[in-house]
Amino acid sequence: MKSRTAMGLALLLGTASLASAQSDKPEGRLTAELTFASIDATDKGYVHLGDMEQFRASVFAGMDYDEDRKLSFGEFAAWDPGFSTIAEAEGKSDTLTTAKKIVFAFWDRNGSGTISEPEMRFAVNADFRRADLDDSATLTEDEFIKGFAIIVAVRAALRPDL
Repeated sequence: MKSRTAMGLALLLGTASLASAQSDKPEGRLTAELTFASIDATDKGYVHLGDMEQFRASVFAGMDYDEDRKLSFGEFAAWDPGFSTIAEAEGKSDTLTTAKKIVFAFWDRNGSGTISEPEMRFAVNADFRRADLDDSATLTEDEFIKGFAIIVAVRAALRPDL
């Protein structure tokens, strides 16, 4: 499972680099769009909580390198669909780290210094509901990019004008 998740994330990263070289869109926007596309595996044009839960479970498994069923900040911060490349190019690596620390702190509901699977599930579900502006129980790509907490935090850290 871990190798399949790692391979999928590597493919996502490679695709993001290739796509940004072939587009006029900002690389961060493309990375967010590709992240959405990987969640919307059946290409419906929207995602629902079931899609998010499948993606969350896969990401959690990929992040949990020591397989202890909880994420340290190091494990959480190491997962990156391409934002660190953008941060380095913008000279904002420290700003990206700060954004990740803020999201980590919000997701670590009990303040233990780790994120458990139930904590991550709760956070993703809460972020989903917050991003669902029209209360349709689905997220369009635009709602995901403009409202999902980790995407918003990274966008604010790297390019607040996007």
